[in-house]
Amino acid sequence: MKKRQTLMRAVGRARRAWDNHVKAVTQAEGIPDSYRTVLMFLLRHPGSGQRDIAEFASITTSAVNQAVKSMLEEGYLTKETDIADKRNSRLYLTEKGSTVAARVFEKLDTADDAITARIGAEKEAELIAFLDGLAEFIRKDLTEC
Repeated sequence: MKKRQTLMRAVGRARRAWDNHVKAVTQAEGIPDSYRTVLMFLLRHPGSGQRDIAEFASITTSAVNQAVKSMLEEGYLTKETDIADKRNSRLYLTEKGSTVAARVFEKLDTADDAITARIGAEKEAELIAFLDGLAEFIRKDLTEC
């Protein structure tokens, strides 16, 4: 029996292809896959805690903790005690971490530019608006399936 082609299956295929591309880019930079989310998140949100990263990535805090521990040992991160709440720590990229994360972002921006060139800026804007609306529908209105 042939599977019927659906929008969400096509979205899933595109998402998996992009995830595989991102993984290949980070691995080419010598970054283990478990470090990728932490590096990329902290580049945009310095001083975040492990819980912030876990919530963003929809992974467990213990998974983030394992990556952070290794990344601290390898010199990608520094950790500071949160002055407001001494039970929490704030994470920051070191120069080494910032450099490698910036290189990855640059390569991913180049890939995004290639996708935009392929489909055109107008079509890209339409797709972004459509997918944002679809995500909103799934989160709020898709309850009976």
